[in-house]
Amino acid sequence: MNGHLKVLVVDDHELVRAGMRRLLEENPQIGFIFEANSGEEALEMAATQPFDLVLMDISLPGINGLEASDKLLSLAPDSRIIMVTGKLEGGHIRKLLNAGVRGYITKGSSSDEMDKAMRIVMDGEQYLSPDVAQQVAMDVINGDNQNPFDKLTSRESEIITLLLRGHRNRQISSNLHISEKTVSTHRTRAFEKLQVKTTAELVRLAIRFDLWNED
Repeated sequence: MNGHLKVLVVDDHELVRAGMRRLLEENPQIGFIFEANSGEEALEMAATQPFDLVLMDISLPGINGLEASDKLLSLAPDSRIIMVTGKLEGGHIRKLLNAGVRGYITKGSSSDEMDKAMRIVMDGEQYLSPDVAQQVAMDVINGDNQNPFDKLTSRESEIITLLLRGHRNRQISSNLHISEKTVSTHRTRAFEKLQVKTTAELVRLAIRFDLWNED
């Protein structure tokens, strides 16, 4: 890593952001550290200035880390994103890496491991911490545990996310600027892939894979 890197830390917990800031401040290659407490705020910041590196929590209120990363990479394709998570889910990891995320570490990672991850990612490679890599391998071996939401296309994922937020077809049509018929078609295909028939079944499945909560 060369020069003074601009790093954005995205996490909804102030204590977590403060802890990561302290670790980052020890790295002489990092010159500027910014913070965002939500995916929405991160996107607003990324729209006005480029970041060399983004440390993104996956479990965020509103737009989650997966959605935020996908949208951020659309805004700034050259940004390097490392997901920082407290939970290990192989399906999410594979989907994020396929979408362009460069690294995946846990919140229990040491400062040395975080420095290693940043160095490798900024050099253009991907990095998975050992426990994350093990989880990915286990999920490949135990194929039955694969997250069914990984089968969805980007458009289907958008529609399912809005359904989980309580939106109806007409609202989704307006939000995504597509016809209600198109919404219905994508919804039907998504339900078939997820093997659910009702919104209630969809909610139960989302809860099972930690994609939705009742709060």
